[in-house]
Amino acid sequence: MTSIRKGYADSRDGQIHYRTAGAADAPALLFLHQTASSGAMYEKVMALMADRRRCVAFDTPGFGGSFAPAGQTSLRYYAERLIEAADALGVDRFDLCGHHTGGCIALEIADLVGTRLRSLTLIGPVIASAAEREEFSRTFTEPFSVSADGSHLQTAWDYLVTIGAHQTVALHQREMIDHLIGVEAMPKAFSAVWKQNSEALLSAVSVPLLLMISDDDALWPLFHHATELRPDAEVAMVKGMDFQPDVDPEGVAQSLARFLDRAG
Repeated sequence: MTSIRKGYADSRDGQIHYRTAGAADAPALLFLHQTASSGAMYEKVMALMADRRRCVAFDTPGFGGSFAPAGQTSLRYYAERLIEAADALGVDRFDLCGHHTGGCIALEIADLVGTRLRSLTLIGPVIASAAEREEFSRTFTEPFSVSADGSHLQTAWDYLVTIGAHQTVALHQREMIDHLIGVEAMPKAFSAVWKQNSEALLSAVSVPLLLMISDDDALWPLFHHATELRPDAEVAMVKGMDFQPDVDPEGVAQSLARFLDRAG
């Protein structure tokens, strides 16, 4: 059974929590999670990939076990801190996989690291028209209030149903905990996503590109924007609503492995 190890890497402003699996001298594959999850969402995929890759899943600042930055943040800020964490772990060249917000951060990293990046995978890429951005930006861009009567717990629990965390009780419970940890960071991250010029960043990606999604993902209605913008990208369809790495880890891992083998 593959062991998932946890640790902390230093960044300029605080410690970044990470999970890792696989040999330290294997090619590095870095994972970035959606809002408001943590690197835990990749553990099943990491276990399947660890025989061929050094897998590292980071918790974005403000989420999971990572430090919480003060004030408003940007996707570029997250990217810079995560690059510093990768540096602290001795990661030079790497493949990168980001899910939803993690994909937006991955685009920033791709813009910053140049030839260190071997390939890029985006699960549920966020490419949207101005009207679509306006509509999506209404979702949790303000923090839900923490109430003394505990009613916020039901609010978070019900929200998680809408994005598919209820597919198993264990997943629902884990995501509930992660969302409570990230209650203050969540609106900051969502606000940053809808301000990003993701179209320009995706257009500029020069490494092999894989676009992955399920047809019940909340961002499925936007997926055609990404495939039209990058018709050269490989496309993979998997299952699992917004939690593909948890619900369909075999599909995600197989799609990633085939893509990485072709990418070289």
